[in-house]
Amino acid sequence: MSSEVTRAENEYSKKTHTHTIANITNLQETLNMKSAVGHTHSISEITDLNVSLEKKADKEWVASVLVKKADKEYVDEKDNEIIERAEWYHEWTSKILKTKADTGWVSGCLDLKADKTYVNDELDNKADKNHTHKSFTTVRADDIILNFDLGSSAPLENPSTSVKDTLNNLDNSCRNIESHARNFEAYELPAMLDKKADKTELQTLKTEILQTLYPAGSIYTSMNSTRPEVVLGFGEWKQIVDKFLYCARYSKTAGGSKKIKEANLPPHTHTGTTNTTGSHSHSITKRGYRNLAAGSDRQGMDRYDISSDPVDSNAGIFCGTAGNHSHTFTTNPTGLGKDYMPPYMTVYAWYRIA
Repeated sequence: MSSEVTRAENEYSKKTHTHTIANITNLQETLNMKSAVGHTHSISEITDLNVSLEKKADKEWVASVLVKKADKEYVDEKDNEIIERAEWYHEWTSKILKTKADTGWVSGCLDLKADKTYVNDELDNKADKNHTHKSFTTVRADDIILNFDLGSSAPLENPSTSVKDTLNNLDNSCRNIESHARNFEAYELPAMLDKKADKTELQTLKTEILQTLYPAGSIYTSMNSTRPEVVLGFGEWKQIVDKFLYCARYSKTAGGSKKIKEANLPPHTHTGTTNTTGSHSHSITKRGYRNLAAGSDRQGMDRYDISSDPVDSNAGIFCGTAGNHSHTFTTNPTGLGKDYMPPYMTVYAWYRIA
C-alpha cells in the first residue's frame, strides 16, 4: 500500500501546478472516472484488497520475465515456416531417392564388372583388331591355342609351312596324345593299379608280421615306458619289474635276493680263543694200597696184603682217567649284508600273456 501511495503522490498534481488548455479539455472526463472525495472503504474491503494484492505478481518481475519470452504469434509463424520447409525437404528427398539405385543392387552389379585397371592392362597386351603383317620369316606357334580353324594367308616363301598347316599338325599330335591317354586310362592304368598293394591289406600284413615276431610268451623290451599293446596294437602284456632275466630250465621261476646270505658266502675259516673255565681233579691208585680219593692226603693211603706182593719198587702209582670234557666257542659276527649289484642299465620289459 505504501508504494501505491507514494506513486499516487508523485503522479497527482500539487496545489501550485498549472494545466494547459489541452489538458483541461479532458479534465472533466478524467474527473468522472475518479472516486468521490468523501468515499470510504470498510475493513473487510481493505482486508480483501490486501489478500487480492498478495495474490498479484510483482509488475517489475513480470516485465523482466516477459522480456525473456518469445512472442506467441512470432513463434507460431516460425513453426509454420519450419513445417513448410520440412515438408519441402521431405518431398525433395523423396524425389532424389527415387532417382538413386538400390545399394544392394549396385553392389551386385559392381561384383559383375571387371576392374578398370585390370581391363586396361589386359587390353594393352592385346593386338589391334585390324593390324596386319606384310611379311615374316619365322613363326612360333608353341603357345598359340586355337578354338577354331583360321584361313592360311602365309606367303609361299619361307617358312614353307603355313601357320595353319603347323597348327593342324600340332592339333593332330594333340589328338594322338589324347588317344594314348584314353588308352592308358582304359587298359594300362588298371593293370598297374592291380599290381599295387591295398593300404588296408598292407596294414593287415604288417600286423601279421608283428604277431609272428611277438607270439604269446615273447618278451618285449624298450627304453620307452609306452606299453607294447599300444606300440604293436595287439596282445595282453605283463610288465617285469625289479628282476634280472636268468636263462634256466624252467620259465617264470623267481629267485635270488638283493642281500648276500650265508649260502652265498665263499668258503672261509675263523680263529678263536677259550677262557680258563673247566677246572677238575683226578684220583691216584697205588698197587697194594687202597684208592686214594681225590684231594686226600697221601698219608691216608691204606695198604692191603697181597700174597704175591713184590717189593715196593715194582709197585706203581696209577692216575684215574675220570674228568674227560670238551670246550665250545662262538666268534663275533662279521659282514653287514649290504646290497650287491653288478653294473647294470635299467630298461622296461614285458612278456606277452595272451
